[in-house]
Amino acid sequence: MIGKENSDSKPVSIAKVLEVLEHRKKGGELGYEQELVYEYAKKFSKLSEADSKKMYKELDELGLRDKTSFKIIEVMPIDISQLKLILVMERRALEEQEIANIMKVVDSYRK
Repeated sequence: MIGKENSDSKPVSIAKVLEVLEHRKKGGELGYEQELVYEYAKKFSKLSEADSKKMYKELDELGLRDKTSFKIIEVMPIDISQLKLILVMERRALEEQEIANIMKVVDSYRK
């Protein structure tokens, strides 16, 4: 809603957004913005909600921030150079071994 302030927000995966909007769509029509987000989520969601949760837990165990973890889940980088572009959000230097471990997690969930 325009003009409404949201003071309590946290990032979620695209799969979760898709799940919530599918549930709302069953209950009735979606608004214009919701329909746009629903179409985006259908098109770009690469993992199921269950896999997103598992992958998030694994990335969290590696010490990544929420926002970074969800961006990695959203993008599913195909190589280390793409991953490094996302890891800039961490605002801390990661060792090559840490980056390799993150890439292993991503590769294990690739379809």
